[in-house]
Order: sequence, then structure tokens, then C-alpha cells
Amino acid sequence: MKGILTNNFFEEKFMPIAARIGNQRHLLALRDGIMFSMPLLIIGSLFIILAELPIDAYQNFMASVFGDNWNAFEGAAANGTIGIIALISAFGVAYSLASSYAVDGKNIDGIPAGVLSVASYLIVNIVGTFGTGDDAVEAWRTDIFSSQYLFVALVVAIVTAEIYRTLLQKKLVITLPKTVPPTVARSFTALIPGIIITVFFLLVRLGFAFTPWADFATFIQEILKKPISAAGSSYLGTLVACLVEHFLWAFGIHGSSIMTSVMEPVWLVNAAENLEAFKSGATKLPHIVTYTFYENGVWMGGSGATLSVVVYMLIFAKSKLVKQVGRLSIVPGLFNINEPVVFGLPIVLNPFLMIPYIISPVVVMTIMYFGTALGIFPYTTGVIIPWTTPYFISGYLMTGGKIGGVIMEMVAFLAAFAVWFPFIRIWDKKNYNLELASGE
Repeated sequence: MKGILTNNFFEEKFMPIAARIGNQRHLLALRDGIMFSMPLLIIGSLFIILAELPIDAYQNFMASVFGDNWNAFEGAAANGTIGIIALISAFGVAYSLASSYAVDGKNIDGIPAGVLSVASYLIVNIVGTFGTGDDAVEAWRTDIFSSQYLFVALVVAIVTAEIYRTLLQKKLVITLPKTVPPTVARSFTALIPGIIITVFFLLVRLGFAFTPWADFATFIQEILKKPISAAGSSYLGTLVACLVEHFLWAFGIHGSSIMTSVMEPVWLVNAAENLEAFKSGATKLPHIVTYTFYENGVWMGGSGATLSVVVYMLIFAKSKLVKQVGRLSIVPGLFNINEPVVFGLPIVLNPFLMIPYIISPVVVMTIMYFGTALGIFPYTTGVIIPWTTPYFISGYLMTGGKIGGVIMEMVAFLAAFAVWFPFIRIWDKKNYNLELASGE
């Protein structure tokens, strides 16, 4: 009776609230908008891996074939990909958020909002003077385009999109006849909102000139970025994110979508700062928790560290059902896709298997975090690799080609296996006995 009441409580009270949070348009816009830059982050990281791979035989071979300066491409490739994440995110988040609204039953065209967001982002960032005398030039610092200013870009994007959609819904636009080409009509539709948004951010820039922060970007960095980054970079903050994500998943709610919307900006900034320190030759990197630390390390075979349980099912299971789920899950699991095992066993809404599903990633994260803090395992360098990169390979790549990264993932795998073992063994035995009783 108590279990039924508990399940009813979660289904009737908790799940609708969590579902609303998961579908909250601003969180979805943050997730989808930042994903605009993900291909560039992966491409830039691949070039950095090619240039920095710490294998002497490889480095000597490349230098002998292409010359000592063979890896000069690294800087240009990184600047043109990883180095513009804030600018791309300013467009992507505003585009995604504006597109989620509708006017007269039709979704808003988010492209003008994205363009205006980029313009607004450049307006609030102060142009600096470099050089002296006749050689002096005015320009934006390159770091405003990078992940260092990502939080500023996200705030500007959300504000821009909200102003833009409000003005469109209030009909404060220039409407042209239907015979006018769509590209021309789009330009005029964005004209009045564009003027208002531009004036708004000019006033923001002017207003902050009279504050102790001097400019809007510095205010966001000091007031918003620092506390959020401190929370998201800590063990406790990562623990909470891990628990919430997997607790939601256990009840069939896409916990990863919710938590990455909140934590991904922090982890991407951490990754960029680690990468900068790594490229400069630093012996100790500034952050333990980065994008790859979580998405390529903690997500072992997918959420719930399920690669370990899939291996058990494939090798040791006696039940036909559990064996079959293992066979279906092993190939996707190697690439961190675990829907076959999550819904095949099932784990979702299964009070018994929820326990290892929630606990095992926490154990993995804890081992990785404190193992790195104590110097047992190497730091993740900040290079971004696809989340589908197979486990063990990802450990090598995300730590800058260190075998210690592979060892870290091997230890984490064994720990996750130990957590899953008693639960999956009981579940396997239960299904095996049911199959025997039914004559299968």
C-alpha cells in the first residue's frame, strides 16, 4: 500500500511539475541554442588533438614530413571554431527562443532575433584601444567571442528574443503586402523591433558606465558567472546535478535535457579554461569538472552508467529476456546510447532497478572527481569530443592522450559494475525463474 501511494504521489504530483520544467521554453532555448556551436567545438577540438597529441613518435614523424612548424594550423582552427562560441550562442539561443513563440497561430521567424542578438552583444561589449599614437587601433578583444563571455551572450540572447517576440505580438512592426518577397518583408518586419532593441542595449551600455562595474559584461561576469561557475564546478554542485538528472530519468522524464540546459554553459566555460591552460603547458589545470568529464566520463554507456550492466547481461545472464536485452543494447551502449536497456529491462518506473541507476553514476562521478583532485587521474584537457565516442577511447582523448584517462574509466567501469551486480543478478534470477515456470 505504501509503495502504491508513493508511486501515485510521483505520478500525480511530482511528474507533471518536472515535465513542465523539462519543457520550459527558456531552458530548451539555452540547450538548443548552445548546440548550434557544438559542431564547431568538436571540429576545433579535433584539430587541437591532431596538433597536441603527446606521442613522441607521432610528433617526430609529422615534423619530419611537414617541418617543425607543421602544427601552426592549430591557432587559426581554434580561433575560428572554439573561439567564437559566445557569438554563435548569442545567435542560437535568441533564434531558438523567438522561434518557440507564435503570432496569429504561426511560429515566429527566429532569424531576425538571432541577428539582433549578435548586434546587441557587440553593442554591450566595450571596444578597446590597442597600441599608441598612429599605430593605435580600436577593436573588440578576442576573448569576448569565446566561452569566457558565454554567460553575457546568453543573457543578451534571452533579453533580445523576449523584446523581439513581445513587439511582434503587439503588432509593433511594419507590415508589407503579401506580394513583397519574403526576404524583403522579413527585413522590414525586424526594422522597428531592431531599432527598439538597439536603443535598449545602448541605454544599458550607457547606464552601466556610471556603475562600479563600468560595463554590462563585467557586471554579468561578477554577479552571475562567478557564483554559478563555483556551484557547477564543485563536487556538491555536480553531485546534485547528477542525482536530479538520474532521478528524473528513472521516472521517464528527460533529466539530461533539464540538467544540461543549466550546467552545460558552466562546463563548457570550464573546458575552455582548461584547454587554454593545457595549450600553455600548465602542469595543473583549473577545473576538474568539464563538459567531457561529465558527458564522456560519467555517462558511461549513457545515463545511469549502464554500459557495465549491459556487459553483465551479455556475458553472465541466464534469463532469455535479460540476455536478449543485453544483445540489443551492447552496440548502442558502446556509443553511449542506452534507450534499449533503459526501456527494455525496464529501468524506467522500476522501483528496484532505479536504485543502481541513480547510485552508479554518483559513484562513478565521485571516483573520477576525487581521483583527479588527489592526482591519481589526469585532468580533462577541455577538448570537446562527440558524446558518442566509445568509453575507454574517450578517456584517452579527453585527457590529452594520457593512459591515466583510460585507467580512470576502467576503475569507474568496475565500480559501476559492482553497484549494478547485486541488483541485475536478482532481476536476472527473477526473470529466469518466471521463464522456467512458464516453460519457456
